[in-house]
Amino acid sequence: MFTTFAFADGEISEVYLTGTSTSLAGDFVVQTTSDMFHYMGREYEVFRVYYDDPSMNMNIAVNNEGQCTSFVAFNGEFMFFYNCNKYGFGVRKVMFSNPWAKDVFDPQQFHDQSVLMKDKKVEKKQAVGLIAAYVPQLKG
Repeated sequence: MFTTFAFADGEISEVYLTGTSTSLAGDFVVQTTSDMFHYMGREYEVFRVYYDDPSMNMNIAVNNEGQCTSFVAFNGEFMFFYNCNKYGFGVRKVMFSNPWAKDVFDPQQFHDQSVLMKDKKVEKKQAVGLIAAYVPQLKG
């Protein structure tokens, strides 16, 4: 199966939220952007996440179509897909840019993050905050 995605570069605008990660990545700031992320025929709005540890910086893309809002946390190495199902909200799928990116991936954290909240309906701001807080642990 071949999957394509496109990223349109835009401008950063304002602080959306701030928080602390659950890892050594430290505190983070999430900023809104005018970027759009395209994946599987859907368009996502993009937020940029900046950590105390810049090597952990990433983007979070949000798509509001469908019964459950879809989220994709990504950088040049990975794409983590977050969604809701009958058990709640959490990570559902991972894609790597190359085989070596898997070397720092923590499969136990992936399993642990499959349910970050038992609620099936999660507000966008809360979900972006949870993803920003937990994704750094997936990198081992």
